[in-house]
Amino acid sequence: MSAETVVVVVHYGEVETTARCLEGLTGQGADLSVILSSNGSPEEARALSDRAAALWSPDAVRLVAGGDDPAQDMGSFSVTVVDNGGNPGFAAGCNVGIREALKRPATRYVWLLNNDARPAPGALQALVREAGGHPRALLGATVLDAESGDRLQLAGGAEYHPATTRIRPQHAGAALQDVPDLSQPRLDYVYGASLFAPATLYREVGLLDEAFFLFYEELDLCRRARAAGYGLRWCRECVVVHEVSATVGRKGRGTARQARLAAFHEARSTILFTRKHHPLLLPMALAARTAGKPAALLARGEWGLVGPSLAGLVEGLWAKR
Repeated sequence: MSAETVVVVVHYGEVETTARCLEGLTGQGADLSVILSSNGSPEEARALSDRAAALWSPDAVRLVAGGDDPAQDMGSFSVTVVDNGGNPGFAAGCNVGIREALKRPATRYVWLLNNDARPAPGALQALVREAGGHPRALLGATVLDAESGDRLQLAGGAEYHPATTRIRPQHAGAALQDVPDLSQPRLDYVYGASLFAPATLYREVGLLDEAFFLFYEELDLCRRARAAGYGLRWCRECVVVHEVSATVGRKGRGTARQARLAAFHEARSTILFTRKHHPLLLPMALAARTAGKPAALLARGEWGLVGPSLAGLVEGLWAKR
């Protein structure tokens, strides 16, 4: 199958979470293919292949083993499930799919979609329409919080303040019914739960930086994209329902181990990003993180995350780039 849009989904966590994402993709039209990059166990990859076969057809789904050979031919199936043999990180998992998408001559767009996100009917069509008017833009979605149902988690993406490392999601909390009247927001990055871009972007600026094991990979990509002349836009008609942090275990979801892992990598990636893009602000960012983040965690009663967060800061300082 040759498709104009290749959707890249990284699996990690519960199989049922990823299966709901796949179900949402079945209603997006025929001109797409899915590369499901599995950072879980081999058993999870096989289970997801079976679920995809039930949603599409057995002949439309292929399960392959990932590897270090970039020339490996995965074929052009409706759904290709890649067993990565472990968890190399979110950015690395995405890159498995992006590399395969770029090998296919028909690929015009690559849609990075979180496995805990489910696109509403018509989401892909809305993205393609928006991309037609803005061919050099990365597009974000109207992301709804699954718990509220009709309230925005954000519109397209967020602002990022490097000195304080604070993130300000745009139009957060707005009602879905008010979306047509909301302004096009200023974006420092497109939210990685749904990031739609022309394939040419990755050919021009490169893939995701795998130094970011988890978090900040989309902020880094958007920074590089803007430097190359790409814009960042909110596609308001593309609606995606997001089970906030269902995969990484934050906000009371997932296991305690997942939550500690997320706290560690969020802190680590914060420092790595600051070192890469704002080295002069590193002392301010460190001060904000060393004092502010533990205080916020303690105020929320998340005592067990203080240690991993501080450890992540130290690792981010010493990690090689």
